Parts: sequence; C-alpha cells; structure tokens
Amino acid sequence: MAQTNAPTVLFLASWYPTPINKSHGIFIKNHALALSKFINVVVVYAYSNQHAANFKLHTNNINQNFTEYLIEYKKVSSSIPIISQLQKTWCFKKAYKLLLQTLITNKINVTAIQLNVVFPAAISLPIFKNYYKVKHTIFEHWSGYLPEDGNYKGFLIKHYTKKAFAQVSKIFYVSELQKHAMQIQGLKGNYQLMYNVVNTNVFTFTKNVKNVIPTFLHVSTLDYEQKNILGTLNSLKKLQQNGFIFNSIFVGGDEAKKIHFEQYAQQLNIRNINFVGNKTQEEIAQLMQQAQALILFSNYENMPVVVLEALACGLPIFASKVGQLPFFVNENFGVLVDIGNEEQLTNQLQFFLEGKLVFYSEKMVEFIANNAAFNVVGKKLAAEYLM
Repeated sequence: MAQTNAPTVLFLASWYPTPINKSHGIFIKNHALALSKFINVVVVYAYSNQHAANFKLHTNNINQNFTEYLIEYKKVSSSIPIISQLQKTWCFKKAYKLLLQTLITNKINVTAIQLNVVFPAAISLPIFKNYYKVKHTIFEHWSGYLPEDGNYKGFLIKHYTKKAFAQVSKIFYVSELQKHAMQIQGLKGNYQLMYNVVNTNVFTFTKNVKNVIPTFLHVSTLDYEQKNILGTLNSLKKLQQNGFIFNSIFVGGDEAKKIHFEQYAQQLNIRNINFVGNKTQEEIAQLMQQAQALILFSNYENMPVVVLEALACGLPIFASKVGQLPFFVNENFGVLVDIGNEEQLTNQLQFFLEGKLVFYSEKMVEFIANNAAFNVVGKKLAAEYLM
C-alpha cells in the first residue's frame, strides 16, 4: 500500500482500467506506474456497472508506492434525458466524495493532483482541491480537440475544461497537433510533451520468431471513423490482386465491430485474414514479435501507444501522417503515408514485400528505451512534483 503521510500525487482519471474493461485507459495506469518509481501515487476512479452493488469500494495495492481506490456504482437506468443526466451527475459526485473520505480516513498526504483526460474527471476536481489546497496538472490524451475528431463541443465539456485549465500548473500533451488544437480553443498554459509509456518487460525485441508467411498486424479499437479499417482492407485487397501472399491479423474491437469488418473483408474476398478480438498485453506482444509489420492507417491520432509498443518489439510501422507520428517515425522505423491515401499505402506495402524497404529494429528498440520506458517517463513526470 502507498505509504501513509508520504508526499503523494493523486491521479484523477476520466479513463482507467476496471474489472469490466481491463484495457480502458491502460496508458494512464502505466503513467501512474512510471511515476510510482519516484514518488507515492494514489489513483481514485469511479465507474458505473449495471450489476454493481451501489458504491462498492475496491482497494488495489499495486506496489509499495502505488494504490488504487476504485468505486463502482449502479448504472443509471432512466430513459428520460434530463432525469438521467441529473442522476448520473449525482452518482458521480457522490462516488468521488466517498473516495475523498477514503483518502482522509487513510491519512493520504496529497501534495499534487494530476488530472488525466480532462472530462469528465474535471467535475470531481473541486471536491479534492477544496480539501487539499494543492496545485494540479493536466495530462491530456483525448483527440476530441482535433478538427478531424470534433468532439470538443457542448456547454458542460467546455465549462469544466476551461475551469480546469484556468488554474493548471503544467499541461502534459502527447502530440504537437493536439497542443495546437487545444491552444486554438483558448486553453493556454505551460505545455510539455510527454511520451506514453511502454512496458519494455513485455514488449521486447526477439529475433528468429517471425511467421514464415509475411504477416501484417493491426491493433486498435476498430473505431469506424478514427482507425479507417475500411481503407486498410481496401489496400490489402489491392495488394492481393497484385499477386502478393500474406496474412493479416486484426486485434481489438467489440463483437459488433469485429463482425462488421469480417463481413466487409468477406465481401472483398480477402484471403488469410483473421479478426481475433481483444487480447492481453502479453498476447499482443507475441503477435508483434511474430509479425513483419504493423499497419495503422488512421484518419487521426495523438500518440498511439500501439506504435510505441511495436517499435519496442522492433516491428516496422506503416501508418498515416497523423498526430505525433511524423515527429518520430523516420525511415529507420517505417513509412508514413498521406491520410486516407489507399494507393500510397498499397504501394509502400508492396515495396516492403518485394524487399525494397529496409528498417532497423535495433534503432527502434533504442528509441523506445530513451523516450518511452518506465524509468525515463517516470523521471520526467516526477520532476514536476519533486521540485
């Protein structure tokens, strides 16, 4: 358990892994793990569950410097919009007041607060700041500010976001385009780029385990608008029409998305393609170690963790010129194509299968070790809280 009375950074998170969704916001948990190597970290998180016993507290001691306090509460069932919203807000605030009381009871000495993905966690920020009277930082991962996403809209989101930014001491961001989009929205402050964390004990470079038949791997939520799965499948189909033989593996997505894209792939008559659903980190790492390349033909991103994980495995990247990727994916690591340009993607994959492109796995691994490993990112975050 995190040490009582030791200086502690409190993580408030809008996304966080739970027993019912173990991968949701895993990158936020990884940042907490990285920071806990240098200072006490406590995460509080409330989430709804249709089958929950109301306001049930779960305490998880991750290591001697890192504790999670998670509260689940019964999902609001009202179908009347105004009543539903009022009930959701009441449950949300009650859960975080109970979490505050838990910290007080356990004598947690909060010396700073890190708000991870501003909304809706920002609604709970005053509950903790009014008691602890400490500074707060923001670590924003959300792509909603980008014009391609366009979800930074509505009174509530803008109201609470602007309040959170008004008194912030540092804003950690994950892509230059994201930073620019936030600033255009009037969200000013002291910005600092921070990499997402890669568990380099799991995502490792292993030689001589590649599949005999070239294998392309895609890992994502299979989001319709963002990940451009249709464009990826169209390029793979064209590649097969050009006479190339390869396997394709798509990881992630809920069952509805998985079925939808399986049917589209069948319509295109794409051979040797497999949609395998959600996998653990260890399973994804093994697939990366066996594949020949990762494809992420997205319409927009910030700093996709899957790209960093692939590089840690020495896996070349074929992706769009989105988010932070143009700032670190160079000719040693892979190829970036114009957003939505299926012909470019097909051509570059063809060059790769023909042996015309050469990448350097050792340089990929070195880059991750210097920029995205736990100790590196944790030390940079800790610099803000140990001054």
